[in-house]
Amino acid sequence: MFQVTVLGCGGSVGVPMIGCSCKVCKSNSLYNKRTRSAIFISDENSNILVDFGFDIKDQIVQAEINKLDGAILTHDHADHVAGIDNLRLFTRIQQRPLNIYTDYTTAAAVEHRYQYLFTNKQLIMNSIGFFDKLNIGNLSLQLFRQHHGSIDSIGIRIKNFVYSSDIVDFPVESKQYLYNIEIWVLDCTGDQSSKTHAGLDKILQWNEEYQPQQIFLTNMQHTIDYHEISTRLPKNIRPLYDGYKFIVN
Repeated sequence: MFQVTVLGCGGSVGVPMIGCSCKVCKSNSLYNKRTRSAIFISDENSNILVDFGFDIKDQIVQAEINKLDGAILTHDHADHVAGIDNLRLFTRIQQRPLNIYTDYTTAAAVEHRYQYLFTNKQLIMNSIGFFDKLNIGNLSLQLFRQHHGSIDSIGIRIKNFVYSSDIVDFPVESKQYLYNIEIWVLDCTGDQSSKTHAGLDKILQWNEEYQPQQIFLTNMQHTIDYHEISTRLPKNIRPLYDGYKFIVN
């Protein structure tokens, strides 16, 4: 059994968006206030961060995260990696370097871009394959490849929980990991898919194809009103909000 904390469920610019006066951006509802997408996975002996974008410092403080056994970077986009400098504090707190895990191409780019964090081992970069099995603490993670426009991102499966942020489609070899899902946190940019992100149109198709018990929508742009979309979703699909927590058996 482990817990997933949704640190953020917003798209690349967050909600509200700078310079926008739409209904969602001006909403007083806390359910429509979204920081950039990231999650925290934990059990009694394991603490794993998935992605660390612009908002990660405030997200970590808000969630009172004081220990990390590792951090996974799903892909090399700023809204998922730009907060990496904040993670060096865990090396100081824990008196041991924090391990970062990501695919080979992303690892090389990030290690070069933030060279100062790695040359003195404030952080340690670990290059992994898209279909590797990864053990962090007591948790075993099955990784898989996801298509995200011109690049690929890492999907994560732990037992019957799957995390699929920043995804527009799945390669054939990844589909085996999408069956018998209890909880699926899934990218939803809006009603319609884009060239890089899934929308509600694809999510409804995947819901029929893979028949997960529960889908939670993440990475939502300001075109999604939490309260409005909740009225027209199937019973097993729900939008997320920042701070939401659930237990996976």
